[in-house]
Amino acid sequence: MDQKKNRTSWLEAGLSALASDGPDGLRITAIAQRLGVTKGSFYWHFKNLEEYQSALLEEWAQGHTQDAIACVEGMGGDAASKLRKWFIGSVAADFTLARAIRSWSLNNQHACAIQARVDQRRIDYLDKLLRDAGWKKDQATTLGHWAYWAWVGYSTLDGPRVTEQQVDLILSVLQPR
Repeated sequence: MDQKKNRTSWLEAGLSALASDGPDGLRITAIAQRLGVTKGSFYWHFKNLEEYQSALLEEWAQGHTQDAIACVEGMGGDAASKLRKWFIGSVAADFTLARAIRSWSLNNQHACAIQARVDQRRIDYLDKLLRDAGWKKDQATTLGHWAYWAWVGYSTLDGPRVTEQQVDLILSVLQPR
C-alpha cells in the first residue's frame, strides 16, 4: 500500500472527520492516524491546513452539487422527472456532512463563501427545472428558493424520512396549473 496515501484518500478522510467531529476534527495528526500514515504524507499533497480545508470544501461542492446535478441530467427525462430524481436523491441523502459544513460556515468566511455558492447553484438548478416545467421566471425563482429553504430546514432536523408519497405531494404542488 502507498505509505503516503493519495490526495483522494486525504480528502475522503477529511470529509469523514468533518462529518463526525465538525471542523475541530480537521487536525492533520488525527487524520494521518485515521489513514495509518505519518503527518509527512499530508505535506506531500497539501501546503498547509488552510489549503487542505479549501480542497475539502471544493471536493464537497463538486461531489454534492455539480456531480449530483450531472447525475440527474445524465438520467435524462423531462423537467418533472428530473425534479423527482432531484428530490428523491436530496431527501435520501446523509445530512451529517451537510450539517457540519453549514455549521462550519457560521464561523469561517471561506466555508461561508463556498456554502453560499453551493446554495446558489442548487437554487439555480431548481429554478431552471421549474422554468422547464412551465413556471414563469419570477415564479420559478420564488418556488426554487422556497423548495431549497424547506430542504435546508429538513436537512437540519432528525425527524422521519420523507416517503415517496410525500415527495409526490411536494412535486404536485410544484407543478404549474
